[in-house]
Amino acid sequence: MIMRCIEKGERKSHAKAWSYPGMEKAVQQLRKKIDGVSSLFTLDARRHGGMTELEEAELTDGQGRALSGHKTSQAYRGYAKETMKRALAATRKRRAHLLAQKQFEEQNVDQTHQLETT
Repeated sequence: MIMRCIEKGERKSHAKAWSYPGMEKAVQQLRKKIDGVSSLFTLDARRHGGMTELEEAELTDGQGRALSGHKTSQAYRGYAKETMKRALAATRKRRAHLLAQKQFEEQNVDQTHQLETT
């Protein structure tokens, strides 16, 4: 949540939360004032990029939803884009699981063989 100061006469409190449209308008105005900032720089683009970064950091779906505020996995998946980095991370996890399973099975075979010979 981003807070802003309240102008005199608006309310008695000192700050209130920006509305999404209000913040987007402020971002558009700032973007026009700063040389070299792309017209593609929007809050929505930043949110999509942030969700993808969460996924690339290998957070679980639940952890990503907790940080993003999405209530459903379906809504969250719409923001977290599939990237090669995510695919490689999933492949590494799968490979590590397979190697651990193979090692576990080999240990069980060795233990069973030792019990049979004693």
